[in-house]
Amino acid sequence: MSDSHDPPQNQGRDGAAQQAFSKHCGTLLGVVQVTSKNINAEMDSKVPLFLYFMVTNHPEVRQYTQLLMHQVDQANRRCKTEKFGELYQEFGKDAGLAIKLGMVDCLQEPGLMAKFHIDPHMFPVVYFVRSKVFCDKLVGIVAESQVKEAVEAFIDYAKTESKNEAEGNTLFQKVKRQDNDDENAMTLIAAAHTKMKSNDVGKAKELYAKALCLSTDDIAAVNKRHNVANKKMTPELWALLKREPCYNTAPEALCGLAMCAMASKQMEESLQLVKRVRSEFPYAVKDMRGVAEAVVRIELMDLVGFEVERDNYMSLLKYDELISDPVQFYRQHLKKAVGFYVESLPGQAIEECIRLIRAEPKLLPALKEGGVVPHDLHLGSTAVTPARQVIRLIFEALGPTDEQVEKGRKVLQLYL
Repeated sequence: MSDSHDPPQNQGRDGAAQQAFSKHCGTLLGVVQVTSKNINAEMDSKVPLFLYFMVTNHPEVRQYTQLLMHQVDQANRRCKTEKFGELYQEFGKDAGLAIKLGMVDCLQEPGLMAKFHIDPHMFPVVYFVRSKVFCDKLVGIVAESQVKEAVEAFIDYAKTESKNEAEGNTLFQKVKRQDNDDENAMTLIAAAHTKMKSNDVGKAKELYAKALCLSTDDIAAVNKRHNVANKKMTPELWALLKREPCYNTAPEALCGLAMCAMASKQMEESLQLVKRVRSEFPYAVKDMRGVAEAVVRIELMDLVGFEVERDNYMSLLKYDELISDPVQFYRQHLKKAVGFYVESLPGQAIEECIRLIRAEPKLLPALKEGGVVPHDLHLGSTAVTPARQVIRLIFEALGPTDEQVEKGRKVLQLYL
């Protein structure tokens, strides 16, 4: 990766970032903070370990860290009933986990950086560790579908190795990951993400389209193998299918194309693409944070009429005094909430929505008269208003374990 991922010097805000990082680790299954004090104990566990070297003060690395934590947490929740404790012969604190994510904050642990020969230019780095053996690694920021596939592949590898050891067969095998090919949907998506960051929308669109084409071909082969055409789509069948990499790269590629369309001011095309994600891959918004963020961002902007070039939360602050026009006040503050979200300030977006929801009983007659809500609307816990739609979409994008979502839901209950 580029030099921009070198760990910056410690600053005053690093302590706050570290504190938030540590607190969030404790709410997710299998996610632990690794330090020089506990690394031996964590590596002694028989549960396969993603040993992750990262920093907490780089925005792209921080976002990638959230994806990793989410995928490990989801895998452990999904595998709760599979008796991994017996399979791995792990009966201590990690009993029942399918995989662990051990997170090393290199700003706080320079000694571990040196011990494991971590080059700052490589950030972030994930080592695949099982029984203290280093089996594989991921270097740099990769597509979320690639992260998800790596988690599944390492769990499958650990299961196979554990069974082999129980049978007396200790021949070392490689982790079978499909992203080792020269060109596949996952690597194309990662390259497309890079192009989007450098504002090369045309090239990004080309790469996303190619990734979608490859994914679609693979989906056809997977469906044929599982005889999907002649089966009812049950939760069990979905669980089987979404373990296939193509069922994760397809929605990610669709979201990439949707973001390209939005960047080219083709909002209708962008909306059609996210509708495809919701209808064809209904699990993806829950399973993949990157997909959720893209889908929700586009839906929010359409819902409130938000335009990136014209609207942002700073420009919308001037409408704070529009008390004499309740409808305009409500609409502009909804845009301000979306502006906060678009500018990566979800906590303030949630607060803005809650203020509007709290004011809805007083504003309701004017909102009905202005056509903002139906004339027969009665406010209650199930009522649908624009502010409630916005906050629920934000909750969906952040995920149920996010601290701001948990806090927001508690406050919201007071006004529903």
